Amino acid sequence: MRIRALERRLILGSVILLLVVIAAFAYPTIAQVGMTILKPGVQAGYVIFGAPDGNAYAIDTQGKVARKWPSPEPKTELGYTRPLANGNLLARVQPVTSLSGAAGANAEITGADSVIEMTQDGRVVWKYTDRVRTLHNDEERMSNGNTLFVCSKDLEIPAISRRLLTDDCLIEVDSAGKIVWEWQTSDHFDEFEFPKDVKDQIMAGSGAPEGGRPGSGSKGFDWAHMNAASPIPESAGQTDPRFKPGNIIASYRHLNTIVVVDRETKKIVWKSVNVTIGQHNPHMLPAGLPGTGHILVFDNGINAANNNPRKKDGRPNSRVLEINPLDMSIAWEYDAEKSNRPIWSFFSHYISSVQRQPNGNTLICEGANGRIFEVTPAGEIVWEYVNPFPNLTGKIPNTTIYRAAKVAENWLKR
Repeated sequence: MRIRALERRLILGSVILLLVVIAAFAYPTIAQVGMTILKPGVQAGYVIFGAPDGNAYAIDTQGKVARKWPSPEPKTELGYTRPLANGNLLARVQPVTSLSGAAGANAEITGADSVIEMTQDGRVVWKYTDRVRTLHNDEERMSNGNTLFVCSKDLEIPAISRRLLTDDCLIEVDSAGKIVWEWQTSDHFDEFEFPKDVKDQIMAGSGAPEGGRPGSGSKGFDWAHMNAASPIPESAGQTDPRFKPGNIIASYRHLNTIVVVDRETKKIVWKSVNVTIGQHNPHMLPAGLPGTGHILVFDNGINAANNNPRKKDGRPNSRVLEINPLDMSIAWEYDAEKSNRPIWSFFSHYISSVQRQPNGNTLICEGANGRIFEVTPAGEIVWEYVNPFPNLTGKIPNTTIYRAAKVAENWLKR
């Protein structure tokens, strides 16, 4: 009897210990969905994002859905959807099956059939489709009214690789759908100044999967993987000619590299190598926002294991960096410890975005976990929202959010 009583006490003690351990690692704000934190000091406005259920949403600071936008085209879903200054939305139109696999460990946002501009009442006022290139990851409306796209082509380039390359490009398209500027990554291979071991890995296609970018239909070696491109704004205030307005900041995830491309000469005039790991959404902050002229970027902290020619040990946590491009110093940094949480509790191994707010806060999209939150400069979380609109077609519900952006309250037409 004593032995059985002892066994019961040991079992009970083990259960209590297990519950304590679980409690220590549990964060209720992550387990819940919808708005989970709201404190004074949050920037007023609406958060816009495309959800994996195929719709785009506008969420107010109370976590309530103010508007929902389905795709205006039959048998399609909206992928990455971003608000425009004119009150319209720029959205990726994808087949209904494309988002269900987006939660895979190596997946990024899939290639689009087309990109549309639509009004808030769902009318399509502009559309671009490219039959030569795969449109993927990013599109941005420029100050001149044109649209900048990240894209790729499958190319045979024996001087660079023995494998077929999925080679990233940039195109600028005018309102009539005409390409007025184009930039191909492989044309500037030497400007990356790769060391010999990196060149050797690219030549061999080392670590490349059998297919190309997931969902894109390409079959090549996705050697560099551009995942963002953003023009330097007129109001960035930089006098260094490398950062003149119109030059393009581009992110290469598989190279842990951010570059600035001179729009006129098409040369790479600045680059950041291995300061970030598998980064997303670098862009230069304009006037009117704290940090004007600095580069704000989501530093994921890890790369897909299957093709990162520019190797660097990963971190099991993400961070946000504000980089002074003139001297490469870190002007501001956020990780979970700034919010008095374990450093590993903020981590998205892919996708994600960051946006500085007029009041000095920073809106962060922890994409892999479908979590959007806003922090003060000191790191206090004043607002948090966990995506309640999953895609349920796969074996595991997909709640990922590629990017999120906050707009002013007067942007939304109610």
